[in-house]
Amino acid sequence: MSFASKLRRGAPIEGPIEPDMSNQSAGDCVAFVNDPETHGIINIVCGPRFPGLQIVNGGTREVVDYLAAGAPPKLLIVDVSDSAKPMSAMLPIIAAFAEDTKVIAIGAVNDINLYREMTEAGISDYLVKPVGDRALDGAINRAEERRQQALQASMSPGPAAVAANDKRSVISVLGTRGGVGATTVATNLAWLMAFDKKRDTILMDLDLQDGSIALALDVEPSHGLREVLDNPSRIDSLFITSVGVKCGDHLTVMAAEEGVDDEVHYNTSAVSLLVEELRKQSPILVVDVPRKAAAARAAVLAASTDIVVVTDMTLAGLRDAIRFNAMIQQVASSARVIFVANRDGGKEATVSKAEFEKALGKPVNVVLADDPKANQAAANAGKPVVAAAASSKMTAGFKSIASLLMSDAAAGKPAKKKFSFFSKKK
Repeated sequence: MSFASKLRRGAPIEGPIEPDMSNQSAGDCVAFVNDPETHGIINIVCGPRFPGLQIVNGGTREVVDYLAAGAPPKLLIVDVSDSAKPMSAMLPIIAAFAEDTKVIAIGAVNDINLYREMTEAGISDYLVKPVGDRALDGAINRAEERRQQALQASMSPGPAAVAANDKRSVISVLGTRGGVGATTVATNLAWLMAFDKKRDTILMDLDLQDGSIALALDVEPSHGLREVLDNPSRIDSLFITSVGVKCGDHLTVMAAEEGVDDEVHYNTSAVSLLVEELRKQSPILVVDVPRKAAAARAAVLAASTDIVVVTDMTLAGLRDAIRFNAMIQQVASSARVIFVANRDGGKEATVSKAEFEKALGKPVNVVLADDPKANQAAANAGKPVVAAAASSKMTAGFKSIASLLMSDAAAGKPAKKKFSFFSKKK
């Protein structure tokens, strides 16, 4: 007997109720809550409105499992009171639910900033316990209005609408340690996509203080990127366009160079909205992801189709590669992950490629050769290695990475839908 049936028949609640995922299809309303009082309110308010109502005893972790098992419902109610960091717990869910799904979060923290972060990230409403029937009813009405508006907008898309069969990639490049060359990899990949593949590409450096992409490409950094991240309400196509710097016909660079004495805080909702807007504007978005801003890093990875992890084959590099791989499986399990070993280790390497792969449990897809002459030529020219030293071994390595990233498009495979975030475990 389902939990909703027990409530309707007056049966007692005994232990956690597991959702039946054996024959799951898109339902009208599914709720995951942790306490009997909220169970009862949801049953009273939602029972008459949603004949297929499912109420499950659980929280954010159970929602992740539910979304992995099948189609998301039209209305999803999530209890986030089981998490010490509600917004962080919601990031995988935000990345997983379908475009026409509306989500209402219920939590124990009464914080206007949390409410704003939730709604700016795409959550329809955030209610604080104890939840009253009128508050829940109003939240559902507002969610339904927004869902209908979104459906109407999708029936008459504007000129900037993204075609359903348009292959769009969000490629995140992440270094396991400082100095392993993640920025170099991101810069060369974006250049190859734009100049060799002739694909419109946006290259964004999210390290607002210490990022070096603008320096490597000899372009002026912009203060506009920080302004966008500080003011999510300004994230629109025109304002974003003014922030980017054109490098040729197909490459746009977004980078900043904030003062080292500034306190830079990342608004995770703004990061998510910015990535989504850039994805709409360009078929390829390459993001140089900062290692230290954990929340912003998780937001970008959750929205990524591909993640390139750059490491060296030292013991420290292996340790951090294992840790980052585990983190990626938590926040971006459906993304394709490519491991790149930079600088080939040389005499300083303490771990062989075979030992590294065995401990990591993943193959090292590409090993970049150590080529000081190619790096020096690139620095002198103010261009990436692939442009300044086209015949070098490093360029061959970068082209191998680009070929791996473009393999889906070459094979004619359809782009992954947003709600397929948990459909495939790597």
